[in-house]
Amino acid sequence: MRNLCRMFIVFFPVFLFVSCALTPGIKETRYSDEGQIFVYLSSSQEPSTDITFIISGMSFMNKDGVWIDVPMKPRTINSVKLSGNQIKLREFYLPEDKYKRLKLIVTEANLKHDDKKHSLSLPETVNNQGEIHGELLVDINFNVFYHESLCLFINWDINSAIVDKYLFQPRLVAKTQGLEIKNILVYVSNEGSNCVTVIDRQEDFVVGTIAVGEAPRGITASSDGTKIYVANSGSNSISVIDTSVNRVSATIDNWGYAPEELVLSGDDNTLFVTNPDSNNVSVIDVASNMVVGRINVGEKPIDIVADTERRKIYVSNYYSLSISVVDMGTNMVEKTIRLSSNPKYLALCDDHLYVSNESMNDIYIVHIPYSSSDSIDTVNIGSRSEYLVCGLANRVYAGNIAFDEISFLHTRLGMITKNIAVGDSPAGMDIDAMRRKLYVVNKSSRDVSVIDIKTERVVKTVQVGKKPHDIVLVAE
Repeated sequence: MRNLCRMFIVFFPVFLFVSCALTPGIKETRYSDEGQIFVYLSSSQEPSTDITFIISGMSFMNKDGVWIDVPMKPRTINSVKLSGNQIKLREFYLPEDKYKRLKLIVTEANLKHDDKKHSLSLPETVNNQGEIHGELLVDINFNVFYHESLCLFINWDINSAIVDKYLFQPRLVAKTQGLEIKNILVYVSNEGSNCVTVIDRQEDFVVGTIAVGEAPRGITASSDGTKIYVANSGSNSISVIDTSVNRVSATIDNWGYAPEELVLSGDDNTLFVTNPDSNNVSVIDVASNMVVGRINVGEKPIDIVADTERRKIYVSNYYSLSISVVDMGTNMVEKTIRLSSNPKYLALCDDHLYVSNESMNDIYIVHIPYSSSDSIDTVNIGSRSEYLVCGLANRVYAGNIAFDEISFLHTRLGMITKNIAVGDSPAGMDIDAMRRKLYVVNKSSRDVSVIDIKTERVVKTVQVGKKPHDIVLVAE
């Protein structure tokens, strides 16, 4: 039955509890001195009541008492589904200023009891159009800074939401992200939001966001976890994040070549960055944060991985149908591996280089060190793959974008043993080996799927920014 389903891809609308995507028809308000804001709602309580309410608007009061409205489409919140979870209410911009209060507009609330729905009364307020709605006011002090990004977190005390048996008056507590976000973290680059989302991988909750350059794509971390490097393809730069304070500490000018993916040398002294628009790889000295050289490779280099044991780097050249093998000592191409289709993303697992490609359902397996075309095998995974990552217990995980799945490839058997459905358009991946979790970035659904490797199922979905591209875990 599963194979039959794979023969037909049927597109149909799917309605989920609080989608993280921005709904068409909402016009973003932009300001000349704006900062970026993410608002998340969560509850840690086990609910004793099944309450549903609708948020149809949001406003913020600045230090002068002026309210600034944030347009939003109505969002349905349910106490049972929210319990133990976190959802992104909205991503938007506010002008640079100091703010002291948040207002949520509620247009409907009800209680489900004995399989019957009972309407709840709202604290009544009449708007300019004469419509009656409820206003939920929350005190919160925060500053918005130009070109900075900030998360606001609202916690709902579910079991204290109803007053006098019928009045819906939820207790909400709000706070801003703080410097406590520096322990066991995951960093996600959001190409459409120009920021990096920070996730606590113990709870798998968003704990902060960091503004970087334009259209951030590739992301990597130093071996000690103190630095995160982000390739800003739209602003032709590399952002360096200091993880002790979770802020950008330096910006490296990449000289205008739209950086794509990046990797560090084994000693963390050199950063290599692919530049698809200029057919080369930037060589950056980490100590000085300066480009010190360029390596000419094939046409449209996309991905790059480091072989620290042999002191080589491997670069996939999309248009040249090849892999460039670069010596780290000389920074010169010493060998070119020819393929029969367009290579994209790479994963170096032990002595094998796994290569996804654009036009075939096969993954290339290049035996390292490469000697001839006889050193290349293929394995069929049933559809076109994108991102790859080395897994646990003789596994390679491959993103299957045709069916929005992650395929578990058993490297010794040379076959797919499991396909796990994730979000829309799976992209970058990384593994928490200690907790046996696989993190998968889903570009179109704007979230991260957390897969329990042992049970082989998605255990959580974390909502991030627009068009997330890649992900990296820091060392513990």
